[in-house]
Amino acid sequence: MHPVEWIILAVVIVGVVVALLGWDRYRGGRKSVDNTAERTDEVFIDPANGQRMRVWYNPKTGRREYRPE
Repeated sequence: MHPVEWIILAVVIVGVVVALLGWDRYRGGRKSVDNTAERTDEVFIDPANGQRMRVWYNPKTGRREYRPE
């Protein structure tokens, strides 16, 4: 194998591990366990269903949550 192929293989393996362990901070429908999320003024339309969504931010975890308005 060429060195470039090793690098591509390593990147793919790291990407799979990250995806399986759920290290994405801003995705997933998880809500704050401690209910410290604060409502923001940011509103957007969800393209999947056309529903208005409000952004909530939890300063303790750094997560942004999306809730129906």
